[in-house]
Amino acid sequence: MLTVSFTASGALRKSALRQANERLVLDAIRRNPGISRAGISRITGFSRPSVTFVVNRLIGAKLVEEDKAENGAQTGRPPTALRLRGEAMAAIGVEIARTGSSVVLVDFNGEIREKQTVGWMPEPERFLELVYEAIRAVARSRKRCRILGVGVSVPGTVDRAGGRVVAAEALGWFGVEVGRLLQQRLKWPVLLENAANLSALAEQWCALSATHALRNFVYIRLQGGVGSGVVVDGRILHGSSSTGTEFGHVMLYPDGRPCNCGNRGCWEQYASDAALVRNYREMGGETFPGDDNVLEDSFEIVRRARGGDPRALKALRTTALFLALGFINVIAALNPEAIIVGEPMASAWDLVKDVVEAELRRRVPPYYLNDLRLLPSRTDTHSALRGAAVLALTHFFTRFHHSQDPSSRRGVALLAHA
Repeated sequence: MLTVSFTASGALRKSALRQANERLVLDAIRRNPGISRAGISRITGFSRPSVTFVVNRLIGAKLVEEDKAENGAQTGRPPTALRLRGEAMAAIGVEIARTGSSVVLVDFNGEIREKQTVGWMPEPERFLELVYEAIRAVARSRKRCRILGVGVSVPGTVDRAGGRVVAAEALGWFGVEVGRLLQQRLKWPVLLENAANLSALAEQWCALSATHALRNFVYIRLQGGVGSGVVVDGRILHGSSSTGTEFGHVMLYPDGRPCNCGNRGCWEQYASDAALVRNYREMGGETFPGDDNVLEDSFEIVRRARGGDPRALKALRTTALFLALGFINVIAALNPEAIIVGEPMASAWDLVKDVVEAELRRRVPPYYLNDLRLLPSRTDTHSALRGAAVLALTHFFTRFHHSQDPSSRRGVALLAHA
């Protein structure tokens, strides 16, 4: 791991500052594959000679590769297209879920290269032993590749600093020392995070170009409950003890359905994948074949709605109405620029978008809605899994500039020639 070095006055030492600048340039290349040196200069504000100096160092370190871009009819020296070398580094992601746990290895570009599934066991220590074996298996597939870390996704409240699951009702886990149990056997750093936050991180990572990046948005995860990942000024909002932004447990109805958290009438009891399946069954929908898998059943409802099943369509639109009621609280509390809707509703967004928008127009003042975008997720059902791996990558890319706007990275003074 990179260690930041400071002088007695608190200023970054030249060597650490040089590394910080390298991370800035790497992140510019990651977000804009095929970018030229001139393009990096425009994004970072660094001078072109300084960019060339940094890029040459990165090429020498085998982190970046280049090729000649097409120049068309232009004269003069053609620009050079720069890309990250995917095989240069890797990260491991772990998603812990009762309905299906997985371990993946992603390359430096965030592309999945290896994957292992892990069967569920309710006893944490025995289950994490299986997770450890899966981590070792994917790591062995890239023996010569530097692994940056292991990100772990948990559907519940986590103590990130201590690596502890405070409460994951869907798993039946309370006070489980996930970080310690894995870290004591692994040589790479283990980073624990809530599943909804990691889904938001994966969504942010998918916005490669800075011009498409979102700085203030909320990701609503609908698998296994309702989770919310809140990004403010480009950073995930955690609250004072990493237990904030749990909008899934905002109460819609004081005497409503009992929730696993101990309260009644929580939003997740009306808008989650389980709520969708329950609505469909209560409307007389046909039973599902095979195992009782809520996530798969919710996707089956989407398929049936597209196939002309009126009960499936009604269940989707009813659940979407409750989704909109929760959005009202999110909008009033955070005034986001976008709300991103996860699966299974993302796959049915064209079937339910009008319901959500109509309910918001009916209940929310127009000035809240004028600039608000409602978007289906660009990631799949494994958004938290991808986000877990990305967590280790972003820890590498952004160690020195968490608070900076990716469209204007001018917060680090350049000492490339020092």
